Amino acid sequence: MNSYQELHDLCIAKSFSVATSESCTAGLIASNIASISGASAFLKGGVIAYQNDIKINILGVSQSLLDESKEVSSEVVKQMAIGARNKFLADFAIATTGYAGPTGGTDLNPIGTVFIGISSFKKTVSKRFVFLGNRESVISQAVDEGLNFFVQELKSY
Repeated sequence: MNSYQELHDLCIAKSFSVATSESCTAGLIASNIASISGASAFLKGGVIAYQNDIKINILGVSQSLLDESKEVSSEVVKQMAIGARNKFLADFAIATTGYAGPTGGTDLNPIGTVFIGISSFKKTVSKRFVFLGNRESVISQAVDEGLNFFVQELKSY
């Protein structure tokens, strides 16, 4: 069983609803979730928050946090996940932000760094990943790892 089918089955069995907020993955997680027949029963929607003004004005990410931590950080991805969960009135939300390359990156968070956040009614968590490869490979790995992380979090409920 693939991870998207597993997510589908978990959400149906437990009556969970989900939402997404994606920067570096630009909606690919939501698109892949929606590719499974029956996803409309649990996928509420998503936001592609590629620019910071969307993170601020749609998702409620703090401008001061963006100034302080930059857009690629654990704190920002957590606020993105919380914002999506609240905006869509979902039980869970997944968010991504990162440097897919070939430009961007910092000494602390080089190209290939992706933060993935998951918010639920109980807690909000994030993980930092550093993927290798070209832009497409980094994005593909972020989508795959994000979904695996999401499924593992949902299984704990």
